[in-house]
Amino acid sequence: MNNSRLSRIELFAFHTRPSFLHSPEPSGGWYGILKLTCGGQISYGECILCADDNAVDLVKWGSYLRHIRSCTAQEAFGLLQLHGQEWAPNQRALLLSALAGLRQTSKLPAEITSGSSRKEHRSSAVHPGTERGLQPTNQAEFALDPSLLFDEAVSYYSLL
Repeated sequence: MNNSRLSRIELFAFHTRPSFLHSPEPSGGWYGILKLTCGGQISYGECILCADDNAVDLVKWGSYLRHIRSCTAQEAFGLLQLHGQEWAPNQRALLLSALAGLRQTSKLPAEITSGSSRKEHRSSAVHPGTERGLQPTNQAEFALDPSLLFDEAVSYYSLL
């Protein structure tokens, strides 16, 4: 198992679905991409931050990510289990999708749940981003060009 710690957490906000994500999903509202760096691995998650045109305070919206700063991927999964019910569903899904990419090579647990005892979200063995436009990002052949992210993003938040 990879014992590397998360060395960088980056959150990008877009006023609409970024053009580099080729997907039939409708665009509109505010869209977010989470980039996690852990050792030599980079993984991405994506979600709709809000469905309307109201601006998003990315620092406030992403403040929940402080819980995983300097964690291993395994510890971050544990914190998702522990604190996930305190976060909005799109916050949980964004973090879960980014951590799923790290799980692929780290041999982390194949199933993680979040939500209340009545409603649960279980991740599948397939990286959640693959059916929505992001590819598994711990593979050497795929990585988003940082200039694409910064060119289209309207807001950026980083936790070191």
